[in-house]
Amino acid sequence: TSSPAPLATSRRLPLRPPPYEPEVEKAIRNSAFKGLSPLNLRLALAQEPRLSVAFQSMAHVVLFQGALPERDREIAIIRTGALTRSEYEWGMHVSIYAEKCGLSEAQVMELTVGQPSEALWSQKERAIVRMVDELHHHSTVSDATWAVLDAHWPRDQVVELILASSFYHMAAFFLNSTAVPLEEGARRFPEGKI
Repeated sequence: TSSPAPLATSRRLPLRPPPYEPEVEKAIRNSAFKGLSPLNLRLALAQEPRLSVAFQSMAHVVLFQGALPERDREIAIIRTGALTRSEYEWGMHVSIYAEKCGLSEAQVMELTVGQPSEALWSQKERAIVRMVDELHHHSTVSDATWAVLDAHWPRDQVVELILASSFYHMAAFFLNSTAVPLEEGARRFPEGKI
């Protein structure tokens, strides 16, 4: 029998090797992703089994069970990853979703290091970026931004937008603080931009 591949090394929180509790094993192995998958994140989270399972349940709802258009959600998450300087989060979402959601390289770069231009983004999409920026810098959205969100999305999707950005803030705090190793094959931040 061949031995399992060695785990990636973190300079802070080691990735947890087996054996795992049954619910943690299921959370680690049960990925909705085909191809590139956040395995290192799941193995870092496995250090705290109860929160690992809860975290992954919330991520699954945000990514796969919402009514929010995937492109809108990913604009919010990619911008959040850039603002929080979470290379892991940013790289995974750009790698897995950018092309699938019709985000051009120029749009990815504006989400990462600039402001959305009228030439590349709709008014609705610029409102998503404004929402993320306000949440990041002020922990709330302005009345003007709320009015735009409320005018363009049903209430349940406004809730999803806010929670997607909020959840991925939490994910970035964990990823950055614990130094979860980047996944092989995921995009890296543009050189000298972040």
